[in-house]
Amino acid sequence: MYCRSASAIILTYDVSNMQSLLELEDRFLGLTDTANSDCLFVVVGNKVDLTDGNEGDKEFEGERPRTSSTSKVRKQVNSEDAHALYKRIMKYRMVDESYAPAAEKMCFETSAKTGHNVDVLFESVFNMVIPLIMKKKANGPDDTVNLSQSSNEKPPKNGCC
Repeated sequence: MYCRSASAIILTYDVSNMQSLLELEDRFLGLTDTANSDCLFVVVGNKVDLTDGNEGDKEFEGERPRTSSTSKVRKQVNSEDAHALYKRIMKYRMVDESYAPAAEKMCFETSAKTGHNVDVLFESVFNMVIPLIMKKKANGPDDTVNLSQSSNEKPPKNGCC
């Protein structure tokens, strides 16, 4: 796997499973080697709807109540763990903390099932990525090749054949 030319990478773990955060770091930290130097890294904890830590949150007011009879589980990964992973990613990439976005801006907790914070996550990433893309466009031509442009010229042959 590689993430060449990616503007953002979203690394997701399960908030109710500490092992998922540990495996995320073990399996995908090396993936960051192929990312552009200005690539944004976002650490996202998912499945907050399954944990007992959100029952009294005002953020969940108005959301559809769960109809499942399964009980809530204890949240194993807190936001400080996600912030620490983000900081390790920045250190691994040798990014000075003063130049990188703050961990608080790059770590989210979501629920794909209820939609909790999903819009906030993508809007935040979008708002950070657009300026990077505009800056790249202003700095020169894109590195991609347009296959729809035809060239009538034949490439020169190398060698004797």
